[in-house]
Amino acid sequence: MKTIYYVLSVAGKEVRLIANDRGTLAILILLPILLGSLFAGLNIMANSGDENPDILLEVSLVNDDTGGFGGEVAKSLQSIEELNVLISEGIAEAEQRVIKGETTAAIIIPADFSEKIDTYTPTSIEVIVDPAEPEASSIVTGIMHQVVGEVTIWGEIQYGVRTIMTEFGVLDEASPDEQRAIEAQNMGVIMTQLNELRRNPAISVTSEDLEGVKVEGGLTLFLTYLFPAFTVMFIFFIVGVSSASLLQEREAGTLRRLLAAPLPRWTVIAGKMLAYGLLACLQVAILFTLGYVLFDITLGRSPIALVVITIIVAFVAVSLGMMVAAFAKSAKQADNVGMILAFVMAGIGGAFPLWPPIFRSEGFIGTLSKFTPHAHALEGYYSVMAENATFTQILPQLGFLLLMGTVFFLIAVWRFRFE
Repeated sequence: MKTIYYVLSVAGKEVRLIANDRGTLAILILLPILLGSLFAGLNIMANSGDENPDILLEVSLVNDDTGGFGGEVAKSLQSIEELNVLISEGIAEAEQRVIKGETTAAIIIPADFSEKIDTYTPTSIEVIVDPAEPEASSIVTGIMHQVVGEVTIWGEIQYGVRTIMTEFGVLDEASPDEQRAIEAQNMGVIMTQLNELRRNPAISVTSEDLEGVKVEGGLTLFLTYLFPAFTVMFIFFIVGVSSASLLQEREAGTLRRLLAAPLPRWTVIAGKMLAYGLLACLQVAILFTLGYVLFDITLGRSPIALVVITIIVAFVAVSLGMMVAAFAKSAKQADNVGMILAFVMAGIGGAFPLWPPIFRSEGFIGTLSKFTPHAHALEGYYSVMAENATFTQILPQLGFLLLMGTVFFLIAVWRFRFE
């Protein structure tokens, strides 16, 4: 109990000092609020004039079919708001667009598509996807399954209508032109009803997780990444502030007086960490509340996951601050080193609001980012908030962060010289 009392006493003293340091509070709390609001507002304004803000995927379409069914498939695809359909003259042109990354997929409707449906013969639509974009490709494939499913219904109905008319001799006395006109009239009525059902709302595309919960996309998805990115970036500004604070006390002789009291040396470091850790948690609470209230960012379905990852990220930041203090020769040097580390790790770890996030990129930069706490913190936040991940699903990120924080803390306790 005495140990806890010592830690809380040191932390209480530090909290009072932080509360009186308005410059530090402005940097750690006010500045991220202003930047987050500015970037969010600019992105909303940039998208507000877009008549189709939900278009997420571009696809190439080659329709070699001259019949009605190929045209219906083309109309169906062009009516889907989530797709921007680019018409290509041939398969080669469509494939080149996929290779160059201009489109996510190429959709090829064969020349005999309507003919085979008319004769109730199996046929297929080819979808050429970009292997570098598996998620987008799976969405396009899913859309095509839905559209083709409707065409299959049309073909089956047409075949059924023709069969019934033939068996009952309805068209026996009609000329070939009259037979085609009657079939077309019946199919026109049926397809009109099906099209109405498709528009409201048979063909609508939403992204859902495995439990059927809607996953946001577009601007909302970016804003849900933007606020955690700024939050994590400014949490690690505490590294320079906390390390400088500890060294200022050593330079002023305050630590010497603390050590005269009967308390373990590590409790001084732990008390400092607790105070600045609470400040980091306050940063997260303010920024996420602002994003949720003003910009409609999503917070996911696991509050416990958000709370735990916030506490662990705060622990990592303050532990790193204490480790910097253990190696720095002066408070000024610690402040400068901490500021440099905050910016460098933010850039490498993906805390600068770039899309797609660096921590999910391939190659050298993507791999390098995995060695920063920022990347794992952002992966955890983004998974929970934007993708509805559960607490257990972000355990790898939590484990890596906890390991880093523990290593930083142990090095700080071992290396720091109180006098």
